[in-house]
This record gives sequence, C-alpha cells and structure tokens, in this order.
Amino acid sequence: MRKRKVKVENSASTLQMTSMIDVVFLLLAFFVVTYKTPEIEGDFNIRMPAEAQSTSAPELDELMPVRVRLTSDSAGNLNGIEFGETKLSDMKALRAAVYRYVVSNDVPFQDAYAASAVPEFRDDLEIELDCDRNLHYAHTVEAITAVTGYLNAEDQIVKMVDKVKFTPPKRR
Repeated sequence: MRKRKVKVENSASTLQMTSMIDVVFLLLAFFVVTYKTPEIEGDFNIRMPAEAQSTSAPELDELMPVRVRLTSDSAGNLNGIEFGETKLSDMKALRAAVYRYVVSNDVPFQDAYAASAVPEFRDDLEIELDCDRNLHYAHTVEAITAVTGYLNAEDQIVKMVDKVKFTPPKRR
C-alpha cells in the first residue's frame, strides 16, 4: 500500500467576528433595556434652623401645618369648612381666617384688601388641605385660591401662603 502525501496549508484559523459582534450588541441592548435605576435613599426634606438663637422649644404652629378641612355631601357639594378647630361659613371667611393667622403686623383685612396698608406675612406657614373624597374639584380650587392669596382693590396679587399640601387619601 502506498502512502499518500496530503498537502497541509499553514493557514491560521480565523474567528468569525460578525456573529460575535451581533451577540455583544444583543447583550448590550438587553442590559440597557432591563436596567432599573436604584431609588435615592435618605432624601428627606428637613427644615433646619439657621442658627440656635434660643433654647426654648419651637411653637406648635411652626412644626405642624394648619389644617383646612372641606366636607361634602354625597353629591359633591361643599357642606362645611374648618380652619383648625374653627368652623367657617364660606371661602371669604376662610380667606379672612388665614389672613388673621399669617399676618405679622396688625393690619386689618379690610385695609389690606383696600390697599391702604401693606401687611407683612409669615413665610414659614404651611396649609394642609383635607378634602372629602367626593368633593367637586371646583371647591378644592376655590380653597387653594382662598388660602394662597387675593387680589386687592388695585388688582395686585397679594400672596399669603406659599406652601399648600394635601392629606393622603383615606382608605375606605
């Protein structure tokens, strides 16, 4: 039997890069699409005092927002308004009650409304609106308008409260 000589070429084996690049891009796209950003931990909105001026405890109204409660009937109509513990008759009475609470100088509401005197307001006050679940949205907007400010007789906007928040919804 005769031996055959097989010619073997010295060629280096090559990798097929096209399919490997496709797989890498598929993996990259998969990880980009499925990545979830972690939530920020420890992001607290804390009001710290500028400096320690006194050793006495802060007043309760500086710590807690003032609660405005709006109640409604089953049809969504406004039934009652409470400012703190005080029951009020309408939105004008609510605006006057908020005005008396936030004004730091003794300017009567009628003088401030007539623009004959300029009131000075506290800037640290926060109002918390507690509305019934079925209250019409228009009454909520009226309450926000009543507590945040008013137009005086010269059609100038006078801001009373900048911070308004809502209570969390109650579970049924």
